[in-house]
Amino acid sequence: MKALILFFIELCAMRRGPQDLPAAPLLLALMAIASLLTGLLIGLVAGLPLGSGLTQSLAELALTLGALYAALRLLGRDARFLQAATALLGAGVLIGLLAVVPLSLNPTGSQETDLAALGALMLLALVVWSLVVTGHILRHTFEITLGQGVAVAVAFKISTLILIGSLFRAA
Repeated sequence: MKALILFFIELCAMRRGPQDLPAAPLLLALMAIASLLTGLLIGLVAGLPLGSGLTQSLAELALTLGALYAALRLLGRDARFLQAATALLGAGVLIGLLAVVPLSLNPTGSQETDLAALGALMLLALVVWSLVVTGHILRHTFEITLGQGVAVAVAFKISTLILIGSLFRAA
């Protein structure tokens, strides 16, 4: 377990790539569960009801894995799915757990305090870092440049936020 945590730390520091992970369905399943639990924790800290947090986490997980699978299938690189998906989810879990701290400072709340402003700044830094790490993973997965990977990550994140936001606003 320690080796796996260290791997994801090195992945987020861009010292390792998704190709360094074993292509193991069990590892992907573990990361999917960890991703759901992390999303649920983030939702609770951000003030979402338990059901909403779980549903939104499931929707984001399905969108992420579905889009990755479709893109890899389209390009004939299906064999990279397990490693890329595991890398994306594991990095997301690590960064998501780090996001609990700034979220607990209430950066999205109604009160404007110096602590909330610090939390918002920390959260912004984590979002930027997350996009760069995702770009790094996509760079290795699709054999593109880091800039292209980050651009895809930004476009996907914006699309996901809009789609999930509209789905759950209507519900």
